[in-house]
Amino acid sequence: MRMRALTTAILWLAGIGTAAAGQFLIDFEDLSLSGDGFTYGGPGTADDYEPESVLLASGSAGFRTTITRYSPDEYWSGFAFSNRGDTATGGFTNQYSSFAGGGSGGGGNFAIAYWQSYDPGPLIVLPAGTKPVSLQLVNTTYTALTMRDGDVHNFSAGAYGPGDFLSVTFSGHSAADGTGAQTGSVSFMLADFQNGNQTIVASWTPLDLAALGDARSISVDFASSDVGDFGINTPTYVAIDNLTVTAVPEPSAWVLLAGGAVAWIRWRRRARTT
Repeated sequence: MRMRALTTAILWLAGIGTAAAGQFLIDFEDLSLSGDGFTYGGPGTADDYEPESVLLASGSAGFRTTITRYSPDEYWSGFAFSNRGDTATGGFTNQYSSFAGGGSGGGGNFAIAYWQSYDPGPLIVLPAGTKPVSLQLVNTTYTALTMRDGDVHNFSAGAYGPGDFLSVTFSGHSAADGTGAQTGSVSFMLADFQNGNQTIVASWTPLDLAALGDARSISVDFASSDVGDFGINTPTYVAIDNLTVTAVPEPSAWVLLAGGAVAWIRWRRRARTT
């Protein structure tokens, strides 16, 4: 009973006794994108074929992307921001659309993570003093239609059949640059054709990130049954929205809170005996 009272007092003094306290939402609506727009932070400025690291920003969080120029063109991997919702056009030219038809709730902005083996992977740098709570995710149209119909522009990326799958994994790291100790990971099936299933995720779906613990950054990786000589054949994209994080009190703050809680319990005890 005493331990329960102490815990309750600490939570009460910290102001985190309710689920919403200390949490805030990164929903990408602070971005100024044109109608049917997108950005990956380009155009790049580095020399030809010299990868350039860029940290896109939204809601005090950073989203790492890599831009490689080969004049007059360039390509990116990592993160892009978008509001596109074309659910009918297949192929690489529609790589910025969510298969749910826009952001969570039917419109607005969202982020796209794209991974390829020869560049640094997508990385989310969380605001200092926070840890992850949850996010929402869905397939991009390019990925979903490739798995459903195959990709005529990439003959190795065929339609999914029995036994196929595509999953995404979010891994937490103790350092802001994706290094340090791994704090945990959580995986999600973007498509599952195993054991009689025929599922391609087409609507925004919540994902609990509590297993990532006190992560300072989050890396994104993919796994698939459709693998060739150069890695995964399926386009390795996922759209994310509504990233929720919560404040993490400094250790010194917890000491002060615990001390205050003990004093509060002693005061309550004296009040009852007088």
